[in-house]
Amino acid sequence: MLCLVFLSGCASPVVHKINFSHDYTPTMVNRVAILNFNKGSDVAINADVVVDKFTAAMVGSRFKIVDRADLKKIIEEAKFQHTASGIIDDTTKQRLKQLGADTILTGTLHTYMEERKNNFILYAEVYLTAKLLKVETGEILWSAEILKRKRAKNVGEKKILKVIDRESEADSAGNLLDEIITEMADSFKEKKSVMEKIKVW
Repeated sequence: MLCLVFLSGCASPVVHKINFSHDYTPTMVNRVAILNFNKGSDVAINADVVVDKFTAAMVGSRFKIVDRADLKKIIEEAKFQHTASGIIDDTTKQRLKQLGADTILTGTLHTYMEERKNNFILYAEVYLTAKLLKVETGEILWSAEILKRKRAKNVGEKKILKVIDRESEADSAGNLLDEIITEMADSFKEKKSVMEKIKVW
């Protein structure tokens, strides 16, 4: 079920898609293993940042999160190399189940960039895709794709050189990533409330 698609100007999200499987409800998920996210070739930040932010966004929810140290140990022991598809081998699947994980969250940080002049943010762009899969079957329960772009407002060359007006500055890539992950996490934590807000097509 496609819950939201927005195509708009550069000051707003230019891609915002959230999908659920037909039978998905938050009660289907108990313990989530957040795997390391892949990243685009031009992305300089460590993809662990995405895992940390998703973990923080899910604190206080009904979902439990598999401890990262335990998860790292399992992945290393099983010599597991996951791809963007999120497919896992039988050995890793069994080890995840031993930790009580019934779902995995993974994805790709495709773009994370800023354009600056004199430490003033002229432009920022972040593009993230993610999916939540059943450990047992590999079924995709939820997926999301969000691209956000922000430009500085009414800033000419002379103004940048002489006066730094922080109110005109674009949001940082870090802030955009925070917004994206919060929106994604909220969507699968509370499917009903999110669907009520955004009007299902």
